[in-house]
Amino acid sequence: MKFLKALATPFVKLWRWIKETAWVQPLLIVGLIFGVIFSIPSITSWVSSWDFGDDTYTWLEGQKLSLKGVTDTATEGDAYTFFEKFNEAEAAWQTGDKAKAKSTLESYTGNQNKMFLYFYKEDTTCADINDASNYLEHEGWQAKVSEKASTIYGNDAGKYNQAFKYKSIHVEEKIDVEADDHTYDDFSAFEYLLVSKAYNSYFNTIWDVAQTCNYYKNLDTSSAKTTFTNNIDNIIKKDSYLSSTPYIVLIDMSEANTSTHIVTNVFFSVDGSTKYTKADFLAHAWLSSVEFEAKTK
Repeated sequence: MKFLKALATPFVKLWRWIKETAWVQPLLIVGLIFGVIFSIPSITSWVSSWDFGDDTYTWLEGQKLSLKGVTDTATEGDAYTFFEKFNEAEAAWQTGDKAKAKSTLESYTGNQNKMFLYFYKEDTTCADINDASNYLEHEGWQAKVSEKASTIYGNDAGKYNQAFKYKSIHVEEKIDVEADDHTYDDFSAFEYLLVSKAYNSYFNTIWDVAQTCNYYKNLDTSSAKTTFTNNIDNIIKKDSYLSSTPYIVLIDMSEANTSTHIVTNVFFSVDGSTKYTKADFLAHAWLSSVEFEAKTK
């Protein structure tokens, strides 16, 4: 006890001196306030390091079209409605009614009539696409799209420099059901979607575009073209669609699209070794440049 008392004595004297010395107290309060302020970055960094769950696909999930409502007996919900609208817009576009096509998909594409549609699963490749796309939209758009559009197209830059829009489909999405509901015991929601009327009509469009689009034409080896066509074959099959995921579709109803379809390019990979170079690739797709450029041979 004597040892503890001796140890505490200096602190007791210091505390008594602080209480009795009026000018010290405001200094301590100010010091404490500044200490808290300067500690905020460290505290923020520390809290950020806590693991609150997986946010690897946060950007893709931000505009996800849920597969809820797609079953063996029903076809409804966000994702299915999108494909119904897509088919309606495609039909209008093919008959020359571009105004109707644009208005049909405006809630997805915005009034500038362009969007990416991402199909993704939970793997490293899609996590990288998530990061690259997030970077492109929120940090790289001005340099990689807006400025490049002006450089490439000059007075026509506005045809390509639209506001970024996208939607996504998570092909492995699990739908919550009651314990006694066996709807998804044998097939997933996406697998039910694959055999639906709306998705098959959509796929017919993708099939027509895939092997005539600029990206496919610009593939420089026969093996790359073979891999691409195999991916097209697989995206409609229950037993192999995962092997063709991710895949990305560019829907374009802007003035730049003079084709007979509302889809202008389809691709199954995003080239690049970092999120910055992958963002470049996505920007090329948006601008119809480099790998996506119409080239004469």
